[in-house]
Amino acid sequence: MLRKLSFRNKMIVSFVLVSLLPVLIVQMISYYISSEAMKKKIDDLVQANLLQTSKNLDTSLHAYEDLLFQIFTNDDVIGLVKEINNPRSDLELSKRKLINLLSSYSYAKVGIRSVAIFTSNGTLICYDQQTGSPYENLWTGVADLTRLPLYQEALALPSGNVVTPPAQIDTINNKEQYGFHLARKLSDLNRPSLQGIGVAVITVYESVLAQAINLTDAESPSKHSIDNRNFLTDSGDRIVSSPDKQDIGKNIADVIESSTISNAYLNKKSRLNIYNLIDQNELFREMYSMQRLSVYSGIAALLVSGILIYYLSGSLTRSIRKVVRAMKVAQQGVLNVQVENGNRDEMSAIAFSFNKMMNTVNELMSETKHAVEKQKEAEIRALEAQINPHFLYNTLDSINWMAIEKEEHQISQMLKGLAQILRYSIKDSNKWVTVREELEWMNQYVFLQQHRFRSSFQCMVEHDDKALGFRINKLLLQPFIENSIIHGFEGRKRGGLLRIAVEVVDERTFSIRIGDNGAGMDEDKLKDLMSGKARHSVGKGSGLGIHNVMDRLRMYYGGQASCNISSEIGQGTRVELILPIVREGEEAG
Repeated sequence: MLRKLSFRNKMIVSFVLVSLLPVLIVQMISYYISSEAMKKKIDDLVQANLLQTSKNLDTSLHAYEDLLFQIFTNDDVIGLVKEINNPRSDLELSKRKLINLLSSYSYAKVGIRSVAIFTSNGTLICYDQQTGSPYENLWTGVADLTRLPLYQEALALPSGNVVTPPAQIDTINNKEQYGFHLARKLSDLNRPSLQGIGVAVITVYESVLAQAINLTDAESPSKHSIDNRNFLTDSGDRIVSSPDKQDIGKNIADVIESSTISNAYLNKKSRLNIYNLIDQNELFREMYSMQRLSVYSGIAALLVSGILIYYLSGSLTRSIRKVVRAMKVAQQGVLNVQVENGNRDEMSAIAFSFNKMMNTVNELMSETKHAVEKQKEAEIRALEAQINPHFLYNTLDSINWMAIEKEEHQISQMLKGLAQILRYSIKDSNKWVTVREELEWMNQYVFLQQHRFRSSFQCMVEHDDKALGFRINKLLLQPFIENSIIHGFEGRKRGGLLRIAVEVVDERTFSIRIGDNGAGMDEDKLKDLMSGKARHSVGKGSGLGIHNVMDRLRMYYGGQASCNISSEIGQGTRVELILPIVREGEEAG
């Protein structure tokens, strides 16, 4: 691709590759490294934050577990539960006393919905802050409390507490819709068996967990804060606590987007997963702004550099373009072209040398052209001078024999034709004539030759009317016609036939064919004739006239004309000239 570019474009590409491309590569690598480093730092910070969040969650749960432990160790509570399990006449009084105790515990911490005790005989003692009634509470609709999984799990646990995942609870006139339970087995500490006499259950709103795992207030986040949210999920990754209550019940994968960075940590006390979700776009917003600023600055620098490179390269290559333009003009044949250059650099030296060279070439071409024209004119005159004496000798010889043998009026006609031939041949021997004029002269020439050879041959001429106006060099056909008559019909008394045909080949060329049914030539003689060996021999059949025509074709037409000769012994000879079409006012070549 570089080979096809101009020198200026190569310079521009080189400047871009050498200067701008490394900067872009370094910026891309820097962006990638800084992004990965920031992501790693963020992951480390988030993991530390999740660990602290887990501790906050443990602290919040521990406060409610302490309250549950107080109930477990309260002798009054244990005594009243034992009385309810073994009912007496004052059962309602015992229930009322126990409800009063539970109500005091329900207000000990924020976020408690209810405090309840499930006795071993299935009796429910509950204080529900939402209802405020001992008869209507969170557990009123449960038929058998002892069959609840919460009761069974707490009763089976030797020590410690049971913490359930948050779930939807019945709510009246309260926006809290989700809550979780902490349960602990109650035992008579005065007996060694520590057999369970009931289970204490504290129901806490889910918002307590949401506040424990989220450092900012979900309801009124700062407008400048990053979208950083914590979620609690159960073992199936179902969301049980969220800043947005509409997300509870969904799978954590449903709230994770393509631009979200997620990290998870397992809280062992509650057996819940703490998920931290951060919007990467918000987190890297300032970094993205800086990167965009860098990109815009880079593009601006690229444009400015490109403009500077473009103009500087144009200034550097202006002298080269001038020299190249001058060379192209000289290539088209304009040899007087000059390069104007006012600089003093290396290109000015080249331009000066080019101007000097073109002046020298122009002078040499002028001298050569003048010399060639003189040489061409001299050669043509010499060649035509060789044709005319040869023709005159044969013609006068024919007339002489006619005058000796017969005293007829035909001699006068022959002399008249000879005079016309001489005038046509001698006057303006270098002249271009039309095909019509050449054929008219040829008729006179053939007429004389027919009388010379006592009408031993006939001549047939065929021509295309369009070709009659084409211009050819004078006396171009005479040597071929003379050879056909003298050498082809030699010794023949009758039956000779000379054919001449002029046809248009295409829009640029036309042909002249000359054929006879004479004696013909063998292959060796034809080769000698075409190669020019015969022209150096002396006497009849030297082929001098044919080679004169060949030389004239080269001089007048260059490589645009061709001459093909074919011959067979006893079958005759055929000549075909292919010439360029030259009309009035035009010149060959």
